Amino acid sequence: MASFGLNEKAAKIYLAALPFGTVSVAQIAQKSGLKRPTVYLYIDELLKRGLMEKSAVGKRQYYRATDIEALLRRVRNSLAELETVLPELAALRATSTGKPQVVILEGEVGIERIYEEVVQAQSFCAWSNLVTVEKLFPHASLNIAEKIKERGITGREIIADTKEARRIARSFLRIAGATYRVRVADSELIHNDNMLYGNVCAMFRLHEFNLFVVRIEDQTIADTMRVLFDMAWRAASAKH
Repeated sequence: MASFGLNEKAAKIYLAALPFGTVSVAQIAQKSGLKRPTVYLYIDELLKRGLMEKSAVGKRQYYRATDIEALLRRVRNSLAELETVLPELAALRATSTGKPQVVILEGEVGIERIYEEVVQAQSFCAWSNLVTVEKLFPHASLNIAEKIKERGITGREIIADTKEARRIARSFLRIAGATYRVRVADSELIHNDNMLYGNVCAMFRLHEFNLFVVRIEDQTIADTMRVLFDMAWRAASAKH
């Protein structure tokens, strides 16, 4: 029980009550070998921690140790909640230390989170293969195009120099509208997405068995990558 932060006496009280449905303080004291005042003292702690529950029968108070399965569910839920706020906590830490916030988001959920952030931004820049994105995330691709049109998001995208990428770009452009522009690199070797929005640089690894994105939040890095993108944009072809 030490993993729950309980001392020896609190643990004895919990374990003494566990085999029973409901139990009185006198029964807990007898089973645990502790005095009643001590039991009353630590029961309050266990109630606050959610490890025991209290019920009244007439004028008498009875107690019940929380079910083990319920404890496991509570721990799992707490871990899940912690995972959702970890990026925000890391951001706070990065702000206080001056270090870039670097997070690796894995799987479809992680990648779709980045796509959702992109359509919340006012503008973005991207290097994309488009073929891989269309294959793995057809619904996400359509959603991005529709949100660009709906929200007037300014987007510039450099795509790989392939026939299929050009075809997909034309279809995307028809949906996204005038605020989205695309140019073609002088190489076919753009295999994955790289996106810039706000102060975030996101670098993807897109393979059906290996999906993740490295999300770097830092203004100086984003500014530097945007300068490099602008250079590449000027060198890319406007014909697609």
